[in-house]
Amino acid sequence: MTVCPLGSGSRGNCVYIKTDGAGLLIDAGLSFAEIRSRLSGIGARLHDVSGVLITHEHADHINGLTGFKDSGIPVFAHAAAAAAIERKISGLTLRRIYGAAFGFADVCVAPFFVPHDAAGSLGFRLTAGGVTVAVATDIGRVSEDVIRGLSDADCLVVEANHDENMLLRGRYPERLKRRITGGGGHISNSAAAELLRLTVSPRTKNVFLAHLSEENNLPELAFDTVAKSLKKYGIEEGADIKISVLKQSARGEILSF
Repeated sequence: MTVCPLGSGSRGNCVYIKTDGAGLLIDAGLSFAEIRSRLSGIGARLHDVSGVLITHEHADHINGLTGFKDSGIPVFAHAAAAAAIERKISGLTLRRIYGAAFGFADVCVAPFFVPHDAAGSLGFRLTAGGVTVAVATDIGRVSEDVIRGLSDADCLVVEANHDENMLLRGRYPERLKRRITGGGGHISNSAAAELLRLTVSPRTKNVFLAHLSEENNLPELAFDTVAKSLKKYGIEEGADIKISVLKQSARGEILSF
């Protein structure tokens, strides 16, 4: 299995996962042209994409879907999210999923529900060839479903959206601050650290910190908060686990398992 986050954050979210039998995108929030460009940058083509899994209906997760209308590539989303997306993108028909695991080529796709202010918001746990990657990029709060979905994976892509002090003192209007912290928005660096404490196992070797706010976070803050927290529990960054912070303007590292 090969994993490469192509983009993360409010400018567009997209993760490419390649197995022996499939090429899957989790979300298509970059423009269609940018998805093609970033795939090309890692030696892949749109022809290598055999399916798209959508976490939810927000624009930064579906902006590139218009380009998939006539591609013949199946796009999957929870039924509630699919209905909302089809209202936004005329001529696009999505395949409905509900929460049960299903097979796609050689991949077991296990959706799990994620608290977020969007209809049918999901994370995804993908397993192929004995390797598991789990992705949850917009998490309003840490729930039991999220903990189960992310636990004991080889690689995690997990939100670390904001530093609590930066958000509190920042220039966002109070309404938006309440939305972010109200249980249906996004989790902080410290909440991400606690979530990882609950889900990282000896099997987990790579963590991508995703969906960082450009206004209310810094990559070094996200990294330090998580690394220091895990160290308290005997998990050493660089020795036991590698933590990478994703940027909005560029793809992440390519990992091969």
